[in-house]
Amino acid sequence: MHYGWKGKILFIDLTQKKYCVEGIRDYLNYLGGRGINELLMFKTIKKQTKPLDPENTIFLGSGPFVGTLVPGANRLSIDFKNVLTEGIGSANCGGQFAAEMKFAGYDHIVITGRSKEPVYIFIDNNMVYFRDAEHLWGKNTWETENLIKAAEREETLKTLTIGVGGENLVKYACIIGDRGRAAGYGGGGALFGSKNLKAIAIKGTSPVIVAHPNGFIEKIRKYSESIENSQVIKNYRDGGTLLPYLRPGQNRPHGVKNMSEEFWSDEAIACVTRDKFDKHLLRRHSCFNCPAYCSSIYQINDNIYCEGVQANTLRAFGSNLDVRNPEFILQANALANMYGLDTDQTSAAIAWAIECYENGIINKADTDGLELRWGYGPAILELIRKIAFREGFGNVLAEGVYEAIKIIGRGSEKYAMLVKKNSLMEAGMRSFRAWALGIVTSAKAGGHLRGAPGQEMQRIPPDVSKKLFNIDNIYDPRTYKDKAKLVAWQDKYKGIIDSVGVCASITMWMDINLFTPEDLSEFMFLITGENISPEQLFVFGSRLNNIERAFNLLHAGFKRKDDYPPRKLIDIPVNDGPYKGDRIELAEWDKMLDEYYSCHGWDPETGLPTRNCLKDLNLEFVIETLERDCIYL
Repeated sequence: MHYGWKGKILFIDLTQKKYCVEGIRDYLNYLGGRGINELLMFKTIKKQTKPLDPENTIFLGSGPFVGTLVPGANRLSIDFKNVLTEGIGSANCGGQFAAEMKFAGYDHIVITGRSKEPVYIFIDNNMVYFRDAEHLWGKNTWETENLIKAAEREETLKTLTIGVGGENLVKYACIIGDRGRAAGYGGGGALFGSKNLKAIAIKGTSPVIVAHPNGFIEKIRKYSESIENSQVIKNYRDGGTLLPYLRPGQNRPHGVKNMSEEFWSDEAIACVTRDKFDKHLLRRHSCFNCPAYCSSIYQINDNIYCEGVQANTLRAFGSNLDVRNPEFILQANALANMYGLDTDQTSAAIAWAIECYENGIINKADTDGLELRWGYGPAILELIRKIAFREGFGNVLAEGVYEAIKIIGRGSEKYAMLVKKNSLMEAGMRSFRAWALGIVTSAKAGGHLRGAPGQEMQRIPPDVSKKLFNIDNIYDPRTYKDKAKLVAWQDKYKGIIDSVGVCASITMWMDINLFTPEDLSEFMFLITGENISPEQLFVFGSRLNNIERAFNLLHAGFKRKDDYPPRKLIDIPVNDGPYKGDRIELAEWDKMLDEYYSCHGWDPETGLPTRNCLKDLNLEFVIETLERDCIYL
């Protein structure tokens, strides 16, 4: 019997309409979730495979904590070859799907091939059905879920769906779980669309068994005290991630106008505070077994907008576009969810276009007559629609900023916020050193949900940081010293979190008292029966980060040269507020990179994993693969 894990990986071939099951035991050195996904991806996807080829494989993974009573253990990792970068494509979403996958009997689902006609997959415990989806093609994600539930006569089904963005192969189309849980970053929705896969629906009735139920329940009782005492959890319950994000007002850095600025005034913020959105609130909402209850469902007019505004949503459709109208922000978020578009990349593409328009690079002849300006909601909503349907100028933006620059030319690259061919849509990168380093060095090409450490924002005293991270002082976010060590620590820690299946928002990332390495180790033993020390867990984290670094090298050629921030963050300082004048100093960045690579055991000159590092982690197969492709470490 497997404890925690269900013991099975489901392999689905869309071309042949066949499936088979394999045991998981040989892969448990990678825990689960993102860990096993990335191992399988490295071993199965060939260098010559293009992102939208049938051979590009989708890996769905849930960790051993998912489906148990561990608070917030509901995350689904989705990994594949990145449609925008050809490197790591990696998304993660909450909701109910990952737990239902475990209840259906599977730790992982692996999907390859391409169906000749539109299909959706229905998994009912140990049965897999390939259903015709011709009638679903062209439907939005919400309509798709409703129609599948009606067809299967099962209201409790959990779903992953794509909208017209994925069908039309928008390069940053995402996968939507349970109507509003977006698995963004990398173009997973486009990969579904390229496979003619409209959705996956799943139903399960088999419980997850833990190894030591009495000790597990006692640990849950004790751990619940940490949850209830957490100010972060209280903030989420009071107003989601938006409330703590906006609470400091203009005294915190914001991403404004395509990240050209990092100061948004209190006057602007007053237009979009939590209470302005709560006028439209229907009810609060949560993922499977989550105590934070940070989500909300809103209604405007006759339309229900599932999964309302969070911090990222406000930055994407608020400050980054300088939109100060809550109704427009809600509508933009709803359209992104219905069309299945990654909000970060959608915002970045539109913001780049607006900045190009305002600087005379493009005009109405390029934009189908649309007047693009900061804060003008109607044009932004129309651009979202055009992107999803690849209409006119939307077809250019649907390629992503990296390719759009090649199409437009005219010096438009000056306004791009690109790292590893991927656009950034972030805040605080000029003033928070570890935060910036974690975003830029992220294996999935940007995003703050990998190595970007929220601990830097918690103003942790030196004696505490020494105890927790063995780092002397991380208190001041504006200093460069020791920040690389913190990013390397967070890289490994987040690898563990994603592999066991816990939501990052209720971990040490935001509250150093939640899901400490000791907690994770104890939960691991009580759930699985495996006695894995905190130190051993960090070896798992190191192994995962090295595999991802090697995949990026092999498939995308990413090295040290790709770990530098966009010129804007170096050349343009913060324009106002408490961080006025801050910008990234390139000489200091180079020192951070040297230290960061050293912490991971990578070559400082190239940023590549060394042979010794890979051997120490028992990753000889990675060395063999790189050498076979004439890449020498």
